[in-house]
Amino acid sequence: MQYLFPSFIHDYLHYLTQKGRKESTIRRYMYDLNDFSYWLHKSRSTTNEINWKSITKEELELFFQDLIEVRQYNVRTIRRIHSVLKQLARYQQSFGKSELTPIEEIDPPELVTGPLKESEWMAVQEKKQLLTTLSSTIGLSDQQIETFPFYRERNEFMIRLFLDYGLTLHEVQQLSMKDIRFERNQILLREDNRTIHLQTEHKHLAYTYFKMIPEPVRPRYYSDDPFIVAFDFKRKTFHWSYDNDEPKRMSMIAIQKMLRMEVKRAHLRKGISAQTLRNTFILSTLLRGMSPDELIQSIGYTTPLSMNRYLNTVQSMTDKQKIRLLTAGA
Repeated sequence: MQYLFPSFIHDYLHYLTQKGRKESTIRRYMYDLNDFSYWLHKSRSTTNEINWKSITKEELELFFQDLIEVRQYNVRTIRRIHSVLKQLARYQQSFGKSELTPIEEIDPPELVTGPLKESEWMAVQEKKQLLTTLSSTIGLSDQQIETFPFYRERNEFMIRLFLDYGLTLHEVQQLSMKDIRFERNQILLREDNRTIHLQTEHKHLAYTYFKMIPEPVRPRYYSDDPFIVAFDFKRKTFHWSYDNDEPKRMSMIAIQKMLRMEVKRAHLRKGISAQTLRNTFILSTLLRGMSPDELIQSIGYTTPLSMNRYLNTVQSMTDKQKIRLLTAGA
């Protein structure tokens, strides 16, 4: 699907043509910019024109995370796309404009990727602290306590999907009712034909959240309705999208914001994201003895090369780090 570019992008492409760039280069720039524009509209769940001055660093980070984790682009391709966005931002800056300025704060991935840093996964004690806080009202205002019962199980279920099943942010956000099989304790991930078998307690979390949604705005069984529904704090109920005639899907930005708030409420360090939780699942699963081939099938990677960084991380971890990752009270 192609979206109309803002006029400044057409100006930029014309500028490149005037500079003598090859037609193939211009087509490549157009493809990359259209791809980013499509992702942005999908992420914000809108078909309306977007003001590119409103694009945030967080959104750009999610876009590159999508390229790495979901699409599994190679590093050189991702670096090229980063360069295209950065050059466009600098073109606008030359006119005193601020479109895409946050791209300057984001570094492209290194060609040679080293092991994960310890800050990129959670110790089991941190995990325990987060999960304990999720079901409590610690740190909530009186106003937040009033609406918390509506979405408490929704939030915990999403975080469980990252931490205990290794799903990506994209996979969780895109879940629809046709993917949920309450009677079988299953989630179907249709993009790569995977089946996730839920623990009974986690199925109950999902079902309790589902039944908490008022029936008039509740997702319909076996439909394309989104399972992860946005909450309207002003009206104190779940959002309904009149444009799509279905519950409003919670955006990836909103899910990340929710996780940041829960991390803060649990008094954990900044920087813990959905990817941090997924990293934790992958590393702990490898340390507990699952083979790389089995794990590749479990988390949906299409090539063993995608697993290399995690294998390198496990090999480079100290005994103390392994204990912190796996053992409570360490």
